[in-house]
Amino acid sequence: MANTRAKGTLKKWFNDKGFGFISPDKGQKDVFIHITAFDRNIERKPKVGDTIYFYTQSDKNGKVKAVNAVIEGVDIVQKTDLPKRKSPPRRSRNNSWRLFVVSAILIIGLGSVVFNRFQSSHSQIFPSIISQYFNKSEQTQAQGQYTCRGKTRCHQMISCEEATFYQRNCPGTKMDGDGDGIPCESQWCN
Repeated sequence: MANTRAKGTLKKWFNDKGFGFISPDKGQKDVFIHITAFDRNIERKPKVGDTIYFYTQSDKNGKVKAVNAVIEGVDIVQKTDLPKRKSPPRRSRNNSWRLFVVSAILIIGLGSVVFNRFQSSHSQIFPSIISQYFNKSEQTQAQGQYTCRGKTRCHQMISCEEATFYQRNCPGTKMDGDGDGIPCESQWCN
């Protein structure tokens, strides 16, 4: 880095790219300058025609560039002079937690309602579909009187004959507690 500050005029400036070239007063070659050579708190960006005071430094490839540059007549704004940005209002952690809990309860509640409706609608349809694949001769004997309608327990039956039909022809019944093949022994088939 040179010990004395050089002076020059900004010959070219590419605002969208953040660099340009200075034409030094002492007739040297144009010097590359990047926006980072300026203090980041300058009042405005550089523009063509500005008088620039700068030091020079060679990069690792031997190219000369301007560093520690100042624009004549452009002040450096103190941090206290900068307009304060409004930050978005912060939510308190309590409110975020409450929102999470309420959302979780609603999701669980809605899920249970949907599950219950799905289960109840399929508990009536599913057994009648599966019963098609069971022994047709047993089904045709009692078909005039009974059909699988989703009944699975003894308290839903009205006779031993109905309980026996459901036990033999309908899936998912829970009427033979002791496993001897006779359904509803304490209510209908004793």
